[in-house]
Amino acid sequence: MFKKPLAHQSNATPLRSSARRQLLNAIYEQYPSLRGESQAQDGSADKELGKMVLPEGVRIANFETSAGTEGTFWLTPDGDPLWMTFGRNSKEYIPTLYLLSLPLPSPPLPTIQIHNPLPPPILTGAPLFIPAVRNLSKPWLLPDVQEGQLVSFVSSPLNGIEDVRYVGVGRVVAQGGMKGALERRIDNLQNEGGEKEEGKFADILCIIDDHLWEFGSKPSLIPFSLPIPINPLAQPPDQASSPVHSEPAIQQLSITDEDPQPESIPGPSSIPSSSSEPLSSSEISTLLSISLLQALTSLQGSSFPIPASLLYSAHVLPNRPSYIPKERREEVVIAKSDWKKLTKWMKELGKEGLLKIKETKGEVYVQSFDSHHPSLQNHSDFTTIAQEEQKAAKKAAREAASNPDGESSKKTNAQTSGTSGGTGKGKGKELEVEELWKPSGGAIGFWEAAGVDKSTLHHPSELKSALDSYLTKHSLIHPSDHRYVLLDDELGRAVGIKRPEPGDKMARDEVMKKLKSGVSWSVSLGGVIKKGTLQPITMTVKTRQGRKTVTHVYGLETFNIDPDGFAEEMRKVCAGSASVQPLPGASPKLNLQEVQIQGSQVKLVIEALVDRGIPKKWIKESEDSKKRK
Repeated sequence: MFKKPLAHQSNATPLRSSARRQLLNAIYEQYPSLRGESQAQDGSADKELGKMVLPEGVRIANFETSAGTEGTFWLTPDGDPLWMTFGRNSKEYIPTLYLLSLPLPSPPLPTIQIHNPLPPPILTGAPLFIPAVRNLSKPWLLPDVQEGQLVSFVSSPLNGIEDVRYVGVGRVVAQGGMKGALERRIDNLQNEGGEKEEGKFADILCIIDDHLWEFGSKPSLIPFSLPIPINPLAQPPDQASSPVHSEPAIQQLSITDEDPQPESIPGPSSIPSSSSEPLSSSEISTLLSISLLQALTSLQGSSFPIPASLLYSAHVLPNRPSYIPKERREEVVIAKSDWKKLTKWMKELGKEGLLKIKETKGEVYVQSFDSHHPSLQNHSDFTTIAQEEQKAAKKAAREAASNPDGESSKKTNAQTSGTSGGTGKGKGKELEVEELWKPSGGAIGFWEAAGVDKSTLHHPSELKSALDSYLTKHSLIHPSDHRYVLLDDELGRAVGIKRPEPGDKMARDEVMKKLKSGVSWSVSLGGVIKKGTLQPITMTVKTRQGRKTVTHVYGLETFNIDPDGFAEEMRKVCAGSASVQPLPGASPKLNLQEVQIQGSQVKLVIEALVDRGIPKKWIKESEDSKKRK
């Protein structure tokens, strides 16, 4: 809710004494447990409690979040927000972390303990999923909260019931509340193998270190023992007179996908599939750090020494957690972290003793790592992006194998009919093709000034984001026409103007075009890095000897496709001749070849290449062939 700064906040005005007393009575009515029995009977204690939860001189202010939600704050004279409401004229008063940080006689909200460390997505405003909740196998420590009920979240550094601290406030949204969510979790693990999504458990209203927490004085959160719920989901074993219906399943079944560990991190089902909020640099740094630890747990000592850039691109990035929303994964890169540069991160890890590094001719090499380092010893495995993609590929393969109209059926039809080949429904996993770039040439000074690491390969999206950040930081956007940018010395040299005059400008599109042409490009084909720009597979249809047409296909070698094997496949699919010839105009040293297929077979060629996993954007039809249609 408070992932981003507030869009608007009115000036805080003092609350009248009569309004304060009225509000205090409404709070006591909404939270009777706040007073406790002794407090309700002791007038003086009740008065002191009132001064604590709603002090004299309390001020009121209206606000609007970045998502457009309106609400009201009640703040201490020092500016700490104690209570809040969402929506106009709402009478539901919600305590904040600042209220919970006070030495209250009893907790106002049911308390739910969640795993430590906290799942990174909930720090970005994402909802909480049931596997992130601790004590699922001990229902007597879980409050029987209902759908729509407010709850407080606590966490302990050691994941025990001692030394817990408040970390947030949320609202239960799971159908059937805690009981319904837990029953679905048990049923899922028993019948679905734990891979079915149970849905979100609670929405986060405020969480530690969000902008609401940054809003005030950020007091120390007092540790305490996890309170026994007033209305637990089940009675403790020594107090239960008769077993609860779901208790045997709770006792016999591990609620988590793995054996419960005090330091275990929630699995991917505790993470939502999307998030509308961008990740902060500290969140990106955390995600990269655990990705490195995940990578190191699978690397052998024989893999070292290894260039830091290769460790990062080939091991850290594939081991990013799969719970990162797909639309946010491109943000989890070194350039957007707190370190900004890979070299800085590696040197920091060297000082911490996790990695042993050596710098040679400007390149950082990782010599080895300490397998007994505390961070590795305390690391808990999670599902990675690479594992998720591998699992999806296996699932697609199983579906194709069980589909009678799939790939095998398609090939059989192709051999017999000669015209239906390549039109079946089966399709191989699409090859992952990713263009990457690295600063080079005369523009290196500009990229360094823009905070881009010159020793690391970057995603194309980082090129635009780095330029935009540089223009904003140095106020180079033309004041009257945002399509143009002003040129300073660094940007001028990067686009080919050695000494730009004050006021010199260039179209933003032209700047981007020149910057793209001035960097060193590489391409990742299924995780294998190749230098140079990637050329698509090209098809052209030519006419010879009057009316005979031939389809020429070249560029197959770039995508690791054997021209001879492809020609053999096209003979069967097209029921015609197909031959392999040296590519005209290419150097004999490169040994490049083209496949020549009888007839105009553009459509069948595209289908065959797509079935081999080649993305359509990397299959090009020449202009001459298009004109013939």
